[in-house]
Amino acid sequence: MVTIRQEEGSITPQPDNQDRFVFGRWRFDADAGDLSDGETTTRLEHQVAKLLHHFLINQNIVMSRDELMAAVWDNRIVSDDAINRCISILRQILSPEDKSAYIETVVRRGYVAHFPPAPVTEPPVAKPVQRRRFPILIAAAILPIVATVLFVVLAGYSTPEIQEFEGKDAPMVAVLPFSFDSHTGDSEFFADGMQNDLLTQLAKLQSLRVISNTSVQEYRAGARNLREIGEDLGADVILEGSVQIAAKRIHINAQLINARSDQHLWAETYDRELTPANIFEVQEEIALAISEATHTTLTQQDSQQLALIPTENMAAYRAYHRAMQIRDLDVFNVDTPEYLAALEEAVELDPTFTRAWAELVTTLAYLDFSGLEPEMTVRAEESLAQLQAVAPGSADLLFGQAAYVYYSLRDFDRAHKLISRAITMIPNDFAAMRLKSWIERRQGDYDAFIETRRELRRLDPRNPSLTYDLLDGLLMAHRYDEAWTEVETSPVESFSIEAIRRLLQFREHRSFPQLQESMQQLCEVYAEPDCGWDAFITNRNYSAALDSLDQSGVEINNEINNLLITDTDDLLVAETDQHLAYTHWLMGDDQFPMQKMEEMQDRVEYLKSDSNDFALSDTYIVAAMLAGMRGNVNEAEEWIERWERQDPIDWSERVTSRHKACRVLGMIEATHATVKCIRDGLKEPSLVMPFLEPYLPYYDSLRDKPEFIEMLAEIEENPESESVTWRSK
Repeated sequence: MVTIRQEEGSITPQPDNQDRFVFGRWRFDADAGDLSDGETTTRLEHQVAKLLHHFLINQNIVMSRDELMAAVWDNRIVSDDAINRCISILRQILSPEDKSAYIETVVRRGYVAHFPPAPVTEPPVAKPVQRRRFPILIAAAILPIVATVLFVVLAGYSTPEIQEFEGKDAPMVAVLPFSFDSHTGDSEFFADGMQNDLLTQLAKLQSLRVISNTSVQEYRAGARNLREIGEDLGADVILEGSVQIAAKRIHINAQLINARSDQHLWAETYDRELTPANIFEVQEEIALAISEATHTTLTQQDSQQLALIPTENMAAYRAYHRAMQIRDLDVFNVDTPEYLAALEEAVELDPTFTRAWAELVTTLAYLDFSGLEPEMTVRAEESLAQLQAVAPGSADLLFGQAAYVYYSLRDFDRAHKLISRAITMIPNDFAAMRLKSWIERRQGDYDAFIETRRELRRLDPRNPSLTYDLLDGLLMAHRYDEAWTEVETSPVESFSIEAIRRLLQFREHRSFPQLQESMQQLCEVYAEPDCGWDAFITNRNYSAALDSLDQSGVEINNEINNLLITDTDDLLVAETDQHLAYTHWLMGDDQFPMQKMEEMQDRVEYLKSDSNDFALSDTYIVAAMLAGMRGNVNEAEEWIERWERQDPIDWSERVTSRHKACRVLGMIEATHATVKCIRDGLKEPSLVMPFLEPYLPYYDSLRDKPEFIEMLAEIEENPESESVTWRSK
């Protein structure tokens, strides 16, 4: 039997079992790790249960971190983050409203635990009935109620209530950019950090949905009509606030608004010492307030996620958010040395900062997606090992592993399993869902890709690139009617979205001149490179196509591409150069500059590996085009065949390059291969569109060939929706 020093309010084990404790409203079975409040029972993690047991048998004694490490972690060397995490979980479960109620931090010394005794239940004492006082008691009870009702009726007062969210799994929350005191630069920095952190925290919750940062940025300044903002974003509630930094303290105002009724649901002011722990604690309180105001129930996983403190190092916190600001200015800034340096500074200052580690691993792996920057993969592996050491089993680790397996190993099936596990822990995390969609695209599962993209757009409804990505996926899956519906209902506009609108309109009117005219009108609104080139080519207006090409910056782009290629979407040969080559080839002249041809060939040679293969499959098509332009028909067809034989298939590259391969085959007059290519493009996801592709000038030399005529008759006879036999891979 354990002997415990008895003090007022201390706890002793129950006589029947030294591992069972009763305190406050809690019962704890240390052997099983079960903590119960009489209604629900929580199975604590092993280390968390050991820590609670140690606190229970050592109350009112200041314990240092070293003592806890010796008793709970058996003298194993663990990071401060491991201890902080377990204590945060216990505080969140036992006393979320007062974190120091049971476990108190003693500055620079450690922790002291004190647990209230279990309430004593006494039998009720019978009292004699006093009939004469009964009317008086009733009156005393009723009068306050009557007064309240009269006040409500006479004053017209109503308590703000949020309505049920019909038809939704969880309420949608929009966190608007926090305002700040413009007189102090730190106020703006911490206002941005507060919003970024809140989005990250809320993304972890099972019971809420949170709108991505991109969609709320347009509401950063100016007058705000919250009801209209709610309609624009599809939000149920809106959080807005302000941040002010002064004298090493942070002052935060926050309020939650019902986006449907414009009623205030909750408001609070926080004034704390400026430390990361206090900032994260305020964010946790705000998240809990949102959950309460929206009548949602936090799961045990939600509570544990909210209790985690990512870092207590202010310099590391600043470095991480400096990186986030660089990234948020432009997503392509992740390629910059400044972005990487800020992340590396964050993890160097706090080696347990898992959020920063995950971002660093993802970025390093991404930078070597093409396989041309192997030192980045080595650094990604080293960073992943550090993340594994400090956060085994965490969502951050799973995210980092998924990114590494996707970008560096290109094992798409395994990457999908990892990111799916991560999303169960961070269900609203935009970056995780976006990575999942990229993986699904490369697996060839375009049905899953489209659904994930729909959910991403729901979380980021004002981001035009997400609507375009969804439309692009629908076109590739040959789901043209759905694409038209999406175009017609899109709340945002962009050049790409409007170009798809005109393409789908062409599907109905089938007039090449009308397509060209509508594209010219669009080009007058948007200053896009090579704008209208496709429409001029479609009309066989080659001189206008040449005039439409934007030659400015081509050499610069080529130079940049030679230095760094990071994504398969990066063109290996400048797109304007390709358009220029195709135009001259279609014209049948020899005016294409030899110097340009040599530059493009050098570029292709540069991208060959030792095995004479290419890292990115689009290069095979460019090599075939160059061979065809030089009259080397057999070589051109061989490059296309090698493109077809790639194993395993990267479906993203296959889908986006199929129509280009068909066009090269048409230009070299390989009739059978061309027909097969187009047929395959209609059976699989691709940009081979039956209402457009066979009528383009690339196939003009084949129009009198029986095999091509037969294929064209089949396409014209059957609706395109019936000609597609592809199903998700």
